[in-house]
Amino acid sequence: MMPSTEGLQPRFHSRLRRSSRQYRWCLLAQKRDQSEASFEASVKKMNEEEHKRALRRHRIDAKVVSRILKLVALLLVASSCFHCNKHHFCLANEDEDFLAEILAEEAKHEEEHARLEAEMKEMEAMRAARQQPQSSFHSNDKARAGSLPSMGRAGSHGKMPKGASLNSNFSKIESELKKKQAQQSASQQTKQRTNDEEESEAASRKAQQIRDQREASFEASLKKMNEEERKRALRQKRNDAKIVSRILKAASKGQHYDVLGIHNFEFQLGPFYLFHWSFGPYVLFRTKTKEIKRVYRNLARTVHPDKNKDGRAEEAFHAIEASAAILTDEKKRKEYDKRLIGNRRRKNREVVERVVSVSGRVWHGGVGVVTVGKRVLGPFSMPIFVVGALIL
Repeated sequence: MMPSTEGLQPRFHSRLRRSSRQYRWCLLAQKRDQSEASFEASVKKMNEEEHKRALRRHRIDAKVVSRILKLVALLLVASSCFHCNKHHFCLANEDEDFLAEILAEEAKHEEEHARLEAEMKEMEAMRAARQQPQSSFHSNDKARAGSLPSMGRAGSHGKMPKGASLNSNFSKIESELKKKQAQQSASQQTKQRTNDEEESEAASRKAQQIRDQREASFEASLKKMNEEERKRALRQKRNDAKIVSRILKAASKGQHYDVLGIHNFEFQLGPFYLFHWSFGPYVLFRTKTKEIKRVYRNLARTVHPDKNKDGRAEEAFHAIEASAAILTDEKKRKEYDKRLIGNRRRKNREVVERVVSVSGRVWHGGVGVVTVGKRVLGPFSMPIFVVGALIL
């Protein structure tokens, strides 16, 4: 009998699988030896011609079987190359992984058990705290019932069970707590929203003040210049305003590569898997960090408030600093690239869905036009359609 693997996880039982595989190979070898022995016994009973004929047939059969086995092996190797996955193969430290996973599961179960025990203790304490005033209330009712026996006997049939009252009180208190938590969270969200709005308004007011001051200082400096210097300064300010407006527009959209003026053409190939080996991923046309720092330094010189004459130069300079801080940090840059790839895929999906919907509408409209034309024109519809198609 082969060893059974029922109730066990197949991932962590390579030894059992290996033993069953060895058992199957032993059975195949035993059958092969038996067939060889039976063939030799039958050959001994033959004459010389029959003996030669049987050996020739045996050699041909052996060649055919060997070729079939080679073909099957090649097919298996090819299918494993195309559909392999590194998780299908057992590693050398499977026992250690198995023990580590068992210990991790036990630790998780212990943590969950401790959490449930703590919650049960809290619930029991809350119930005990609620039962104390109710017990005092029931004791007072009993004392009154003792003083008024006739009323107690008359009202004994209309009493509610204790469990129902406790459950109703508990549900009421729980609903009140949930309402309070919802109100607190809503008030915190409103406060956070108001704080953010106030901070944004204060920042915009401050930026407007700085802009007005810079514009006033530029106008004052223009009055001191002659005509040629004034034309040169105005031309320089127009160029600076173009650069600053481009930077602020890209910063408002959150496009950090466009803020620095970097064209990002990178794309990823892989990873590729072959048996238990993995190759990749390979990133092509990736902009290096040195190049980003060089572009940032050159752009910071042109947008610096001391050199740039535009009133929004300080905002643009802060935007450049923020974008450079994200793109020069590898971790932040990877997160930003992942977000960009997700947005690009979402946009591509939306475009494909829109194209499919429009093409479907056009197709249904064309089919409707053709059917109406066939009904109206009758037998002359096909030549008219052909002539119209040729004209178009």
